[in-house]
Amino acid sequence: MKKIVPLLFPIFLFANLSIHSETIQLKSGEKWEGTILTQDKDSVTIKLTDGNTKVLSKSLIRKVSFAKKSESSSPKIEPQVSEKEKKIKEDKELAEKQKQEEENLKAKEDKQKKREEQLSNAKRHYLEGSFGIGSGESQSELRPFFQTIQVAGLLFSSGGQAELQSTPYKTKNHNATARLFYAWNRFTFEFRGTEAKGNLDIGGFQTLAYGSGSGSSSSSEKTANVLLGNGDTKFQKVSSRIGFTPYPLPQLDLQILGGVERIWTKTNQEVDSLGGITATGINPNRVSYRDTTNSLKGYSLGIGFEWKFLERFTLQGQILHLDMQGPSSFRSNEFRLDSSPFRYSQNGLDYQWKSTGTEVNVKFSTKIKGDFSLFVEASNMTLNNKLKSGYITENEGGGGGNSDPSQILLKVYGPQILIPMFYDSKTILSYVQVGANYRFNF
Repeated sequence: MKKIVPLLFPIFLFANLSIHSETIQLKSGEKWEGTILTQDKDSVTIKLTDGNTKVLSKSLIRKVSFAKKSESSSPKIEPQVSEKEKKIKEDKELAEKQKQEEENLKAKEDKQKKREEQLSNAKRHYLEGSFGIGSGESQSELRPFFQTIQVAGLLFSSGGQAELQSTPYKTKNHNATARLFYAWNRFTFEFRGTEAKGNLDIGGFQTLAYGSGSGSSSSSEKTANVLLGNGDTKFQKVSSRIGFTPYPLPQLDLQILGGVERIWTKTNQEVDSLGGITATGINPNRVSYRDTTNSLKGYSLGIGFEWKFLERFTLQGQILHLDMQGPSSFRSNEFRLDSSPFRYSQNGLDYQWKSTGTEVNVKFSTKIKGDFSLFVEASNMTLNNKLKSGYITENEGGGGGNSDPSQILLKVYGPQILIPMFYDSKTILSYVQVGANYRFNF
């Protein structure tokens, strides 16, 4: 047994040796580097780095060290992809692409289906009637216009008079609105009319100037009267509008609006001018009956919306630009008590106007039962008026009036210069109403 062990040791030592060993370390500590060429039971033949060959006895060898092969020294071999693997990869990519296309197509179909449902839910075909009553304010351009003419009267009239009223230009009123609204899918047609009536109390003062004589002997006498009186106003507005919905939605409907607008205003006044007898014995008291009328026509353009929420509530609104024009007329029939029994005079104003501005309507409705609903609506229309052309007429006692060419020119062109300087003329109608709607569905 003792003889077998020494024999097995060299066998196990060199069992895994290859021709690629690099260093042999002897028991004496000596090292030999090179390449192992051959070996047998007793010895190892190594080729040294200098090219010489040396035979070493295995009984002298302590260990053999093998050099590790550098990874960088061995060429990297790319794995070869077989045709089968390549085909599998292509099939997988094609399947993923087809799956993505199917998902995109499904998303597109779902979107189209959702849009069709929206269009179906947004379909409508009904006729709705509504009536509301309320209160508000109105103003016609003729009242500030007439005030300016009175100031200009000191220049244009030989007698000379001016009037300043303390009555506000805006008049409180009671109003009512009737409305028909027809809707058919994307299109709507609206016809509405509003009438506002109000009363006003006249207050203020009037200055009068009386001239006498001629040349250097001419003189003038002035006096001031108190103005008292009352009047009534009427404001009528009719609108017909067509709407179109570019992109219908079930809950929110946005529309483009266009239509035709008409406005009529009328004011009747009885004005008493009262004062004391002048130093020369002239009675300045007088009574005048005044009528003013105005008619405007034009078009409107704007947007409208209707928002339905919580099943029973609806909020509607309109924002419109108005462009209108038309004539105005003022007539005053005055009875003066400075002669017996009285002296009658008549004067008037006739002018053309250009009016532009905005109208805003907001309406909130709530269903009560079935197709019956109640609403509250607020509206405001403001037009800025610009004077285009016109003239002043004057006829005292049925005569031909003043024929002086310079006075005629002043009467025609004077107010057109003075009015923009003194007043910002406006036509206004604003109100808040409550009322009821009833809808006939088709």
